[in-house]
Amino acid sequence: MGPMMRIPRIYADTSVIGGCLDAEFSNESLHFIEMVRKGKCVLLLSEIVIAELDRVPAEVQNILLSLPEEMMERVELTDEILDLRNEYIKAKILGPELDR
Repeated sequence: MGPMMRIPRIYADTSVIGGCLDAEFSNESLHFIEMVRKGKCVLLLSEIVIAELDRVPAEVQNILLSLPEEMMERVELTDEILDLRNEYIKAKILGPELDR
């Protein structure tokens, strides 16, 4: 990576992290987590994901705890983000169970 190239910052929700332990999604999720671990991208986590991770099994929490802190970034939920989420729900890209 050249000195001027920025590391991608990628948002992931709880299902991506939990997907590491799900046979259907483990390949993709583990590949993504390994990219974060190796410093190839920064994992963005919202307040909602952080709160959800408090309620998941320890095995899922340990995946996040195994990552370098400098490769994770907390993002605040702004009105713009919440508006985008609402548009996703309206367009049925996200299911109603994600409407918080």
